[in-house]
Amino acid sequence: MRERHRHRFARVEWLAILGLVVLAGALRFYELGHLPPGLYHDEAFNGLDALKVLSGSTPLFFEANNGREPLFIYLIALSVDVLGRTPGAIRIVSAILGTVTVPVVYAMAREMFGRRIALWSALVMAITVWPINLSRVGFRAGSLPLFAGLTVWWMWRGMRSRRRRDFALGGFFCGLLFYTYLAARVVLVALAVYALYVIVRHRESLPWKGVILFVAVALVIASPLGIYLLGHWEAMLSRGGQVAITNPAINGGDFWGTLARHIVRSTLAFTHRGDFIPRHNVPLRPVFDPMLAVAFVAGIAILVMKAIRGEKAYVFLLIWVVVMWLPTVLAEDAPHFLRGVGVLPLLCVIPSVALEAGERIIAGRVSRGVALAAAIVVLALSLGGTWVDYFRQHSRSEVAYYQFETGAVEMCAEINSFLGIGWSGPGLTSPSASPLPQRRVYLAERLWKDWASVRYLVPESDGLAILPTDGGMPSGVGSFDDVMLLLWPFERPVEQIGLLPADSVISVREGAMERGDLEEEARLLYVVYLGQRNRPITRNLNCEFEKGISLLGSEVSPQGSQGVRVRLIWQATEPLDVSYTVFVHVTRGGQMVASGDSLPAGGYYLTSQWRTGDIIVDDHFISLSEPFDSREHRIVVGLYELQTLERLALLDEAGRAMGDHVEIPVAIDKRGS
Repeated sequence: MRERHRHRFARVEWLAILGLVVLAGALRFYELGHLPPGLYHDEAFNGLDALKVLSGSTPLFFEANNGREPLFIYLIALSVDVLGRTPGAIRIVSAILGTVTVPVVYAMAREMFGRRIALWSALVMAITVWPINLSRVGFRAGSLPLFAGLTVWWMWRGMRSRRRRDFALGGFFCGLLFYTYLAARVVLVALAVYALYVIVRHRESLPWKGVILFVAVALVIASPLGIYLLGHWEAMLSRGGQVAITNPAINGGDFWGTLARHIVRSTLAFTHRGDFIPRHNVPLRPVFDPMLAVAFVAGIAILVMKAIRGEKAYVFLLIWVVVMWLPTVLAEDAPHFLRGVGVLPLLCVIPSVALEAGERIIAGRVSRGVALAAAIVVLALSLGGTWVDYFRQHSRSEVAYYQFETGAVEMCAEINSFLGIGWSGPGLTSPSASPLPQRRVYLAERLWKDWASVRYLVPESDGLAILPTDGGMPSGVGSFDDVMLLLWPFERPVEQIGLLPADSVISVREGAMERGDLEEEARLLYVVYLGQRNRPITRNLNCEFEKGISLLGSEVSPQGSQGVRVRLIWQATEPLDVSYTVFVHVTRGGQMVASGDSLPAGGYYLTSQWRTGDIIVDDHFISLSEPFDSREHRIVVGLYELQTLERLALLDEAGRAMGDHVEIPVAIDKRGS
């Protein structure tokens, strides 16, 4: 009977673990192809290095972008090789590592504290915002919790079993840990402090042979990277020196005051005020929601009491959390959830200790059913808070859009879609496709060099040419039917306009916006010039103005409840040396009710730049104080010279002036395209 009960409990335990893994995977893979949006340049640099790995480069340390450990990048290389050059190919590695970390946390906590605390710990790891966010972005820091958990699991298993295999595996994972992220180096301090404690308090229980084997294996695995860093000392210390509070640029001449403030902020991060950087966290959200925060405080009390009594697992837990939290205490922007990521595997145990104790008390004093119901309430409230805070609000927010540099990624998708190559929008994979013929993209060198995501997401190909910053022309200029020209918006194109195909339909529009981390106002990232030889256009007017300007057609489409877009189709029949302004007036009963005067094509393609034979698509967006009614409203269009306010004359078939404007048809284009 006892054996049957044991087997039944084991099945329930495995089902619970499986459920936790499924829950963790769902929270980490849900809409991973576009949440969070964009691709931050640190992620993109990882992707660029993964491409170098695929081309044959195999460094032990990647020195670009302040230097990075290699393990995560090599894993990304495998993913990119399968999925292609996509944001998802980088982030799916984090999602896999984050999902696997949950059962590893269970195994680690089970070895140290027993089954029930282990189940709670895995649950906390599965549903807490911090590890979920970490699992959905392509930062190498996300690999540290998994290997930290594996290290502690097998090390502690060896301490209990005294088996060489367990110590060897612990040392193996400890060695790999140093290939994950900068903060992993602090593990040496945590292990050394605990070893000193055991030597002083529990020397007789220390399995020396196993410990020596653990250290030896870890040294063998970590030594290649260690030897490299010793030979490249600046690579090892440069990033730490930049952000450490010992740097006068960080502490402002007040080291001790800065240290005190950081200790307070880092302590409050668990229950009161967390990391403010949107890439690391829902801004300012503490590590634990209110329910788990209460459990965390209670867990700290239990932890300290048990550590004082000399229970080794709790002493180790206390040492690990304090030491692994030092990288954020001793650096700028505390609390910083990337630098403190090493605490995660064991941090999740602290509230779990209190949750398990509470569950046991309720089951003993009331009933197991009530204890189970209380556990479900905690799960539901925490999971609901995570879902709302991260998935419904933060990852879809404007701040996430800008913080993950989404504008540059949208530009990449636009380029790839136009050329018919690479990743062109939401999704984990880059579909294989043949490049569309007779198409060319010319991209400003500034946009290519300044954005790592562009160099990662846009494959170099015959269809892509980079425009030199000095205004010169790229090599390989030829004749193409369709040309896309993407320029930095704060410079006027002169020679570049000549890259658009002659006698084509030319449209100009503004691209996506971008905003720096410390900026309040967004700015335009790029402007798109599109020249297409075979694009169909509306020809419902064929009106002639003086100076050789023809208005071939127009389209009117609603924009929201109280706006209208007027698309004008112009053509130059002779060269122009004046930049004329277009006026678009909306009238009702002969009275003007709204207007939209502007340079054509938003001011990006002036009439003085128009080439003979080109057809120009010119959009004007007009807001009204009332809904647009095609039965009552009329739209009149013309051109004038801004300096003199003199309008161009509208000509009849004989070339005689017959007014200075034309009324265009107002039949609504329902497509709104």
